[in-house]
Amino acid sequence: MIKSMTGFGKAVAETPQKKITIEVKSLNSKQLDINTKIPWLYKEKEPEIRNMISQKLDRGKIDVSINFDSLFSSRPIFTEQSNELRTLKPQHKPKNELNLSSIYESIRRKISR
Repeated sequence: MIKSMTGFGKAVAETPQKKITIEVKSLNSKQLDINTKIPWLYKEKEPEIRNMISQKLDRGKIDVSINFDSLFSSRPIFTEQSNELRTLKPQHKPKNELNLSSIYESIRRKISR
């Protein structure tokens, strides 16, 4: 079993959809004190993460941070949607001109939900 010591570690993994960053910081301490910073979507994994750490460390103040960044680009969806709207415009003759900026924002909001 590894005894606690002061240290820092960082790992980054990328998939086509996400970039995952994990940082671990430790300081000497008499007891084992584990603090986690995990996105709410993955909070159910927190007990499992704590268990993994406590199996490897006897003591110390341990800070674990896990971040997920989306690498998904909405640009192809925006282009496809705006092209469809342009083809529909002559058929339906809307009263107002298409505002591509507001369409893009609407699509971006829907994707980020």
